[in-house]
This record gives sequence, structure tokens and C-alpha cells, in this order.
Amino acid sequence: MPDYPDDSIQQIPDSDWWEKDESKQLCRGALVRTYAQFFSEVPFEIAAARAEPTEHNQATLEVRPLHVGGKRTTAETLPVAGLPRLAGAESFLAYRGKRRPCLVIGTPSGPEIEKKLIRGGLSSLRHRFVLVAPYYGVEPERRAGCPPAFAERIRHAQYPQFFWDILPMARGEVSILRLDQIHPVGEHHQSFEHYGYRLSDDALKIVDEWLNWHLYDVLGDGLSFFRELIEDIMKDA
Repeated sequence: MPDYPDDSIQQIPDSDWWEKDESKQLCRGALVRTYAQFFSEVPFEIAAARAEPTEHNQATLEVRPLHVGGKRTTAETLPVAGLPRLAGAESFLAYRGKRRPCLVIGTPSGPEIEKKLIRGGLSSLRHRFVLVAPYYGVEPERRAGCPPAFAERIRHAQYPQFFWDILPMARGEVSILRLDQIHPVGEHHQSFEHYGYRLSDDALKIVDEWLNWHLYDVLGDGLSFFRELIEDIMKDA
């Protein structure tokens, strides 16, 4: 299991931070690998146009910024097979995705919906999803890494949207959990791989406190204690 530094919140619980999960259940706190979307500040859409005016089975695609209040041009182009013309406010959105370790934040709840209650286009309401938050590596030599001073501030609970951790796999590394990029992933077995680890109950309580801090600007007792402890450590340094 990871060896955490003294100035990390992982030292607060008496139990281990990560624990093995041979059952590999898709539960809250489970560590999984899935294609995590990378969300940019401005959304992108895919615009399709026929490569040849008389052929609808070949197209040229353009990925361009999507202005929510801008004028739509989809209806002005000829229809293309496989990318039907969308009406109203619908668009084909484009996101980059990468296989990343993710933490399961929320799992499906409630009874399964019976097929006879939903027919036609509403059948998608029976699909089940989980909410995951992606981990990003922090090594400064990587293109997507971050400076050590910034990673230290994250570890010291200075930003509610970021959470510092070390992943428990054999090649686990120091990573940042992005609570500001929580998104749904299908519960289908093709949508994820389970690493065989989950947060311990005590660790999950702390992550829940951190999530409440991010969502509601509310500090729980454990997180408040840790921030006060870090202030004392920094004063004595």
C-alpha cells in the first residue's frame, strides 16, 4: 500500500486508506479504469457536410467551438448517413477522452425499472450509470503534470475541487482527483475495469467531507481538524 507523507490527510484515519476488494463490486469508493472525458471551458460540436453533394455516405467533419447562444448551421447542410440532421437545440458534442483511473463517487440507487412501464424512446431511462471522478498524474516532467509547490498546496487542502492521493496499484503514482470533473459512466461491464481496490470506510468519509466542501462550501470536522493541523505545521516550519 502507498507510503503517505506526514502532512497528508491520509494519515488521519487509524485504518488503511486503501483496501483490497476481491469482489470488485461497483460501489462508492471503488477504484476503476474508464474512458474519462476531458471537459474544456468552451464546448465543441461536430459539424458534418457531404464530401460530394450527390453522395450521402461520405462526409467531411469539422470540430468547432459551440456557442450556446449562437446561430445553428446544421440545417443549412445536406444530410449525411450515420449523422442524422438534428433539430432544435441538439448537437453532436465532441470531447477528448483518455483511459484513466477514476474513483466511483455515486452508484445507481432505487429499484430497477420494469420494461412494461417504459416503451419507445423512453427505454433509455432503464440504463444505469455511476458517477466517477478522474485522477490525473502530477509528475512535473509530464506535459499534464503540475509544479511540486502546487501539488503541495493541494495536499494541504487549499482547493476544494482537487484532492491529493497516491494510487495503490503496483505502478501507482501521486495523483490529483478532479472533483470538478465528475461525470456519468455506464454500469455496463464494457464501460469500466475494476482495479481490485476501494477506499476504506474511514477514507470514504473523508472524501465525502471533501466533496461536500466542493459542492456546498461546508467543512466537516475531519477536514477542519486537518486544515488547522497544517496551519500549525506551517507556522512551526
